[in-house]
Amino acid sequence: MKTRHFSLLISFFLLGSQVVNSQSKVSNLPVFDFSKNYPQKKMRLQDMADIEYVPLETTDDILLGRMATLSAVTDKYILIHEPQLGDIFVFNRNTGKLYSHFNHKGQSGQEYLWINNTILDDKKDEIYVCSQFIQIYSLKGNYKRTLKIKGFGNNIQILNYDDTSLLIYDEVIIEPGHENKTKKAPYRLMSKKDGSLISILNLEFSKRYSNKIVKHEGNMWRPITFIYPQNMHYGSDIIIADISSDTLYQLSPNKGLIPLLTRTPSTHAHEPRNIWTPFLTTDKFMLIGTFLLDFNPKGGGPIPSFMLDFKTGEINRVPIWDTEYETKSWRQGKWTPNGTPAIAKNMAAELIQASSVIDAYKGKRLKGNGEKVAKKLLEDDNPVVRILKFKQ
Repeated sequence: MKTRHFSLLISFFLLGSQVVNSQSKVSNLPVFDFSKNYPQKKMRLQDMADIEYVPLETTDDILLGRMATLSAVTDKYILIHEPQLGDIFVFNRNTGKLYSHFNHKGQSGQEYLWINNTILDDKKDEIYVCSQFIQIYSLKGNYKRTLKIKGFGNNIQILNYDDTSLLIYDEVIIEPGHENKTKKAPYRLMSKKDGSLISILNLEFSKRYSNKIVKHEGNMWRPITFIYPQNMHYGSDIIIADISSDTLYQLSPNKGLIPLLTRTPSTHAHEPRNIWTPFLTTDKFMLIGTFLLDFNPKGGGPIPSFMLDFKTGEINRVPIWDTEYETKSWRQGKWTPNGTPAIAKNMAAELIQASSVIDAYKGKRLKGNGEKVAKKLLEDDNPVVRILKFKQ
């Protein structure tokens, strides 16, 4: 079954304030109130979106591991990588047939030690592999160049921005003795050609917080991380939901930085911090999750989902029922996107295990072309890509 993993455990931060450029300070934004009991509106995923399944080719040489990550879905290709094993798979978007498979894990100047994430630029037929550096290959896996970005020794997040640049997000540095190297302006645009700095995004925070803490073990230390979506794609745009910001932004290559939503109480108000995380953005709505950033949790449970209607500004709590796969009554209404691959606007995509698709077929629950795909599946086949096209 499809799963989502949130690594819990957390820290103690100081209060602070946010500094943003003046053009980002826009009044009359919708306000998300963490203390408010929003009205509930139950929804069915299959009423919200049209569904398409793409089965991925399976052979003895084309087997995806349990850590396989869906990175991107374009008009032509589907990109999947294995973070630890180092495998990269490119499938045909329409047929699911393998286009290429390569693994350049190693220590030479043209290889990578691991895979943090991958980026597909199918206009240039290039794959960006983010590891200790950014290694760039052709879609067939031929080495092209290396981007050695300053500050790459520390954790950074990399997103595709436009035809010429990448968006780099420098995370808070928690390494003991190096905390003062944390940048107040953490967002920058870097050249895809040579890794040079193009510009620094005019978003500055006088106090920054982290989703990580340091755990000391004798003379050693290791990070403990709370993993959740922060900045993510919305078609060619990017949604920025910074942990240190009271405003959620849309970054557009055409329109620049656009504030979408603000919050109360402030992220600086108290410990542990109330956090919002963007699950999905369409032209019609934004789906947001909230949780307490507590590294000493007393319990778990699903993260509640809220929907902001862009036209009306209304916010509702929205349990979304996936009628294809949420069959148990206690599970119904728990759907949120399983992963955040780059994909066109008003769409989402996720990997579904072949066995789960077969079970849904037997229960006559599949939509779209699901039945046609499921008839040819075997239990141990590669996962199937489910593409959701949200109605506007």
